[in-house]
Parts: sequence; C-alpha cells; structure tokens
Amino acid sequence: MQQILNLDYQIFQAINSLSGKWQVLDWFGIFCAKYLIFVVFLIFVIWWIKITKTRSSENWPIEGKRKWLIFGSVTLPAVLSFLVNQLLALIKFRGRPFLNLDINKLVEPLSEKSFPSDHSAIAFAIAVAVYFHNKKLGKILLVLAFLIALGRIFGGVHYPIDVIGGAVVGTVLAFVFYKIYKKVNN
Repeated sequence: MQQILNLDYQIFQAINSLSGKWQVLDWFGIFCAKYLIFVVFLIFVIWWIKITKTRSSENWPIEGKRKWLIFGSVTLPAVLSFLVNQLLALIKFRGRPFLNLDINKLVEPLSEKSFPSDHSAIAFAIAVAVYFHNKKLGKILLVLAFLIALGRIFGGVHYPIDVIGGAVVGTVLAFVFYKIYKKVNN
C-alpha cells in the first residue's frame, strides 16, 4: 500500500509542479478544476432538450416516459455519486494535499475532504451515462471529465487516487443506472 501512496504522491508532484509557472496554463487549470463541470452539465442539458424537441428519425422526438428515463439515467448517478463520496469520506477520510504539503494551490476547495473527488465522480457519472445513449457526445464529455480530474490535481486540491476513486464511483453508478434504464425502457 505504501508503494501505491508513494506513486500517488510522485504523480501529484509531477502534475502540480507545473502550476504557478505560466499564467495561461494556470488559468486553464483553474477553469478545468472549478468551472468545466458546469460546462459538462450544460452540454448534457442542451443535448437532452435537443433530443426531446428534434424530429430526425422515426423515434424522435423522444417523448413521455423515455425522455424522463434518459434524464434520470444521467442525473441520478451524478447526484448519488456525490452522496456515495460523502459516505466514503466518512469511512476513510483523506485530507487535501495542501494540508500536508507545501504545494502550488490554485483552487480554494469547500472542504478538507480529498478522497474521493466529487468533481470527478459527478463529471464521469454524466459523461459515462451520456455515452451509453450517445457515443459521440459521450466521448467528448469523457475528455472533459478527464480534464476536470487533471485540473483538480494541477490546482493542488486532489491526489491522483482521489480523482481515480471519484471516476470509479461515477462510472459504476452510471453503469448501474443504465442497466436500470434498459430494464424499465423495454
């Protein structure tokens, strides 16, 4: 276990050490860490509105029960991933990197909890859930989710294991809710 934590620390140091050197990179890292999650959610909402309003094939627009099932299969994993993360933090609390290390901190977090990353969990939950419904858009959202996770490390508020843990929580919940969606929708 100590080897994993050492590797986690080394990867964190390699990524975080790039912050504070170039103003443009810092700005991009802060944007990814703090604001890109809102872009991910906005893209989902616009996509969902579009598929419920556009008539482009025999199945469109998506109406009634199915449109709300799609909405739930994306939003519920995101909400539950946040709640699961809070429970996991109670079981195994891990403080943020800046509490223990002298690092470049570009982002001011709301709490001292580091594991698992709420931003990563929510971003990956939305991205993976959308991917199950729309592969092309899902791939774009997965790239954005990865940038969010990287931004959280770059900004000094999470270790790599934190964002990986969040990504796993979000991905698993998206998968579970997609399976539920498939059962209910058939």
